[in-house]
Amino acid sequence: MIKQLTSPSRRKLLRFAGASAIGVGLSGILISNATAGKQSKPKNPPPGDDPTTEQMIKHLRRANQVAKIAMEAGHHPFGAVLVAKDNETILMEQGNISSVAHAESTLAQRAAQKYTPEQLWGTTLYSTAEPCVMCAGTQYWANIGRLVYGMSERQLLDLTGNHDENPTLDVPSRYVFSKGQKAIKIWGPVEEVVQEIADLHKAFWT
Repeated sequence: MIKQLTSPSRRKLLRFAGASAIGVGLSGILISNATAGKQSKPKNPPPGDDPTTEQMIKHLRRANQVAKIAMEAGHHPFGAVLVAKDNETILMEQGNISSVAHAESTLAQRAAQKYTPEQLWGTTLYSTAEPCVMCAGTQYWANIGRLVYGMSERQLLDLTGNHDENPTLDVPSRYVFSKGQKAIKIWGPVEEVVQEIADLHKAFWT
């Protein structure tokens, strides 16, 4: 006849098994946290000097001209320009194409095909309006190190409302970048150009 374990012995085995499982679980958590800590270490800031206020205004006004050209071609009035590390040379310009091919995301994709991530890390993306989640994410993956925008996403939302062609996402690009691992620098809104950018949008949406 097989003798069953007594209750005290069974309790000891259960306690041992439970302690082992907890130990393994804690080890996994500690290892996971340590790994996450290493992975979340941010990159160094983009190289070179930051743009001056005068340079920001100049390039945003150029981006607004690109937006005007897009609007005259029948597209939404958004424009973006990519400026080199010297804060003067314009490398690319891009207007809005469609509701899924925004000026900023299209420019970032084009730039990623032409330049290396190392080259793009020192550049600045200028956008007439704050990039949406999609555009901010594309800039992040393209490795463009700086962003300057004229009008904020909230200001754009207040202007267009719940428009069928532009159901604006009220998600700040700073929030999007804060969830990543890159030290992207951001300026905006730039009040000196907000009104002239808004005037172009008023002429289109109304």
